[in-house]
Amino acid sequence: MDRVSRRAWRRLPGGAVSSRTYKAAIAATAHLIWNIFHTLRMILQAMDVSNLATSVESPPCYLLKLPTELQLDIYELVVVENKPLLTDFACNSSYRGYTRRRLGNEEERAWGWGDRKPPMQPALTRTCRFIRANALPLFYKKNVFRASYCHIYQERGISRTVTWLRMIGPQNREMLRHFYFYDRNEDQDTMYSNSHELLQALKDSAVFTELGGKMETLSSKDCCAHLVTFGEYQRNAREVPIALEPGVPKLRIEGEV
Repeated sequence: MDRVSRRAWRRLPGGAVSSRTYKAAIAATAHLIWNIFHTLRMILQAMDVSNLATSVESPPCYLLKLPTELQLDIYELVVVENKPLLTDFACNSSYRGYTRRRLGNEEERAWGWGDRKPPMQPALTRTCRFIRANALPLFYKKNVFRASYCHIYQERGISRTVTWLRMIGPQNREMLRHFYFYDRNEDQDTMYSNSHELLQALKDSAVFTELGGKMETLSSKDCCAHLVTFGEYQRNAREVPIALEPGVPKLRIEGEV
């Protein structure tokens, strides 16, 4: 019994107990009993939750039980696309002919309205740290990322591409192996009076001055292509860049001729 209860039950001189003291004692005792009951209920609830948590086991992840080599093959099938991933809408040269030009206009509007956006990291890479550590490098190293630069003098320029490169961060930028500034027009860098200024404006952009990009021009009779890498990575001299493959199939979007 607490101090209030003991004081309440204390007898008055002559052996009598006052009515007010008696009521106070009853109230104090009831309060003490309620506290005990409430504490016991919380303890029992905690025991039930603990038992429930230990009795229900998470289903095993069979993917992580596979050999690492097989896991990597599965990750690559999921995160690597068979077409270039665009960081902005393509130049007009990718939409030759009236029908294709209409498609190009629709694509430009889709990018302007936000219906089309630069590539996001695949959902698989956001499941757990182990899978992310193995799948994300495949996403950046194996995929082909394509940016346009023909509209660099326009108001928005290459802002979407620059924003995307900033967003993915320096560690992921350094994993890029096939990031190209591309134009289907093979004469884009030489034919026009402002071709030199256009290319120089690209070199003066934040991609190179702020983010540390390094450009390697790999243009051919099929396109103008400028490979951009970041960090200490250097392309193997024996490796044939995809921009020099006949017809550059890995750099072309669907329907591009």
